[in-house]
Amino acid sequence: MKHLKIFTLILAIAVLASCKKADEQATGIGDAVIVAKKSGTNTVYGLSLYAYTFSTFKSVQAVSSLAPEKTFNLNSFQSYKSNFYYETPDASYTTTPPAAATYNFSATFENGVSDTFQDELSTKVLALPVIDTCLYYSSRHALRLTWGKVTDAFSYSINILDGEKIVFGSVELSNKVQSFAISANGGGWLSGFTPVSGKTYTVRMNAFLFEEQNDAYNVQAISVKDTTAVWGN
Repeated sequence: MKHLKIFTLILAIAVLASCKKADEQATGIGDAVIVAKKSGTNTVYGLSLYAYTFSTFKSVQAVSSLAPEKTFNLNSFQSYKSNFYYETPDASYTTTPPAAATYNFSATFENGVSDTFQDELSTKVLALPVIDTCLYYSSRHALRLTWGKVTDAFSYSINILDGEKIVFGSVELSNKVQSFAISANGGGWLSGFTPVSGKTYTVRMNAFLFEEQNDAYNVQAISVKDTTAVWGN
């Protein structure tokens, strides 16, 4: 499995929030997140680090209070220089979650200004989502998912992947929601993309635990479950 591209939902929320904080320019916000996913028969855990700004970053690094000698170098998300991230490589995921720690970020901006910021990571994790059904209903011309409630999750999101590329991303879904339908003519699809009838796609469900209710800059944990579905069948 390739690195998780969960950054898409967090980025969307951050862009919306930027409208409320446009006066904050050469400052940054950091977030350390525990990610849980399935590997074989095991649930494994990794660390993701995110940095946001309402200006533009040139570079971002982070260190943990538990291992200050190790530097994490964050990279820009696609062409978004206001959003940098680091994700644990697949081979480095373990059956033990990351320990609680303070993550200290240091950023240099395109205008030469520097800033430091930090985030506290606790040991809280989320159980993996359990997808009950994931089927395309020809009568409704839609793919429908149903799932069980994930304890402590604040919200969910759904992705569809074509190979390794995310081609669909849902809006953020309330933790009270336990079903979702996706149609070819609905919103959320990558611009210019149309699902192909008869093709198998990866369907990914993400569950989110925020440090504070509905605070997308302070995600504590994310759990991810993948399944597959044939579009149009």
